[in-house]
Amino acid sequence: MKEKLIINGKGDEIIVLPAEGTRFTNKKIPLIDEERMLHHLADAQEIYNQQEVGQREATVELHPAHPDLPVYVWLNTDDHLGSIHTDYKAFLRDYTRCRELPNFYVINNGDEVDNFMVNTKAATGVYENPLNPQEQGFLFKKLFKQLDDQKKIIAFSFGNHNQWLRGAGYKFENTWLRDFQAPVLNCGGEVKINVGNQEYKIGISHMHWGTSKINITNGGKRMLQNEHPDADIIFLGHTHQKSVEHMNSGGKDRLIVVGGTYKTTDEFGPEHGMGGSGSEGGVTLALWPDKRRMIAYYTMEEAIDAFETQLEVKKLHARKKD
Repeated sequence: MKEKLIINGKGDEIIVLPAEGTRFTNKKIPLIDEERMLHHLADAQEIYNQQEVGQREATVELHPAHPDLPVYVWLNTDDHLGSIHTDYKAFLRDYTRCRELPNFYVINNGDEVDNFMVNTKAATGVYENPLNPQEQGFLFKKLFKQLDDQKKIIAFSFGNHNQWLRGAGYKFENTWLRDFQAPVLNCGGEVKINVGNQEYKIGISHMHWGTSKINITNGGKRMLQNEHPDADIIFLGHTHQKSVEHMNSGGKDRLIVVGGTYKTTDEFGPEHGMGGSGSEGGVTLALWPDKRRMIAYYTMEEAIDAFETQLEVKKLHARKKD
């Protein structure tokens, strides 16, 4: 249909032809309300943060049965419960000792479960797990809740095997760890341990950049240097290669600890040129309550020998006084 259009004050007209094509008389125009969207995101962020279990810093006060003796902290990492390659006799031996002995505590640094799932790139591990991820979670919770109820767990950190649960829309700490009393460092962080009149700062992470097969504690040194310069102790896991270095930094004695593993017959490492199987078990710290003194025992057995000797000496002194 032709239309006339007046183009000036003289009344001159032109003929306007309709544009060719299709007319959309009821096209929905999207509304981008940026202010409303940002408020919605802020509300979602607040809800998310309120529900999170994880934190980056924690302070824990220890009140051991023998307050005049050192406390012993089992630096436990990479248990990989659920795998056919885990040494369960060794794990249960150390777990039971920590649970039953006075003055013994634990810090967990991730990968408590093997937790392989078919939606990960490492799905081959599924065939090495007689227990599915849910059953592994039940096993983990049953074991470690006993320690938590005894107030023996100082803190949890994260593990890459734990984090695979996120692929299903869940978080390990917000599910299996939600009812624990101990704080959860879901991205790693720092725990201050108060015992007696002493405070010990421990920087914890499952992984850290700077990992070296030649210098196993190198990643811990980088973590001390760049993230936790005031820490007395740095504790890493993940590599399954246990190592301890007592060093001086900034005029203070420091301990750098890389934990071992109870998954000692895993074929992944040897197949990828990373050396033999992992070093068994975790390191056990001795922390004195009346002076700043730290000793790292390579095995739980060595720590128990030291504690039992100290306990016997204490009993002898008590008998002499009587």
